[in-house]
Amino acid sequence: MNALAYSDLKLLAPRRILTGAGCRHALVDLLTGDGRQRPLIVSDPRIGDSPALQDVVSVLRRTWGAVPLTADVPGEPDVDCAEAIAALLKAGQHDCVVAIGGGSVIDAAKGAAVAATNPGRLADYEGFDLFSADPLPVYALPTTAGTGSEVTRVTVLGVNNPPRKISIKGARLVPCAAVVDPDFLRTVPARVGAAAATDALTHALETYLRPASSPVSRALGLRAATMILRVMRAGAGYAEPAHLEALATASMLAGLAFGNSDVGPVHCLAESIGAVYKAPHGAANAVFLGPVLGYYGALVAEPLAEVARTVWPSELAGLDDAAATRALVSAVDAFVAANAVGTVTSLCGGALDIEHIAALAVTNNSNASGPIPMAIADYRAIMVSML
Repeated sequence: MNALAYSDLKLLAPRRILTGAGCRHALVDLLTGDGRQRPLIVSDPRIGDSPALQDVVSVLRRTWGAVPLTADVPGEPDVDCAEAIAALLKAGQHDCVVAIGGGSVIDAAKGAAVAATNPGRLADYEGFDLFSADPLPVYALPTTAGTGSEVTRVTVLGVNNPPRKISIKGARLVPCAAVVDPDFLRTVPARVGAAAATDALTHALETYLRPASSPVSRALGLRAATMILRVMRAGAGYAEPAHLEALATASMLAGLAFGNSDVGPVHCLAESIGAVYKAPHGAANAVFLGPVLGYYGALVAEPLAEVARTVWPSELAGLDDAAATRALVSAVDAFVAANAVGTVTSLCGGALDIEHIAALAVTNNSNASGPIPMAIADYRAIMVSML
């Protein structure tokens, strides 16, 4: 066997992935089939009046009676939030977590699942597979099409002293089931949904551009990016019902892509302003994606052009790689602008400490996963170009 051709591909994914409108109705069967009887529901106040959420909660309570629900999850969750949920899990002797919400809720639930079964502080487990006991099982029902946390091995949480984001990673962090129901997306505000869609696109493209990504991760990233970019052409009308199922599925595929690879410099910047300025993660990725892709320039023109031509084969026929890449970046920038996602200064409240954010970004554990080496000077240059 040619040693250079050999590879050992391992795909981390939930044991069950359900997709399609109405698939949330299978949740009780999933739980009972796994022998779960004492779920704790984790949600957030921003989606409390969602008909799909109320539908799930009522079915769970008809099955098991007074199933507790905690909605105390901020937009940018931290270790204190996750540990508070863990205290509820232990006090109620719960045997699983049902996370119904966006990436903030699912990440907080995953962190709580670790803290409920492992000693010490969650911050002690920053890095790869540093916790010893299996987390409690997590059943994830995403209500936005963005983070892909419902299928990944990572939870991202904030810490203080000093403010930063940490990533806790491990194969056992992958939820045991993901229930991807586009009905949840129908009540998401347009700007939030647009930011989430661009977040998912960031996952797909950063995976596709990462040299160390496996062929499986790159294939998932390409498919997800293709689906999202086609929806983005709808501009401010992307949230029409016909597009929601495509976005929900694409976000999940993008989660599988980066969950089996890694993200890169766009996330390094987004997580840094999220930690310091509490900027919403999806919106932060949205504003940095175009500038970072543009900064890479000719170094990524060939793979980005391949993505662009997959999306718009007839429009880009005859164009060289540089022109096809510009078309893709322009489509992203136009979508972010059309949906009023924001700017880097608006997300940071008008005051951006470039040196501090650049220093944080370069120490992020995904910094080495980009297509080119990134130093503080690179991150500084990207942010200066955006002001």
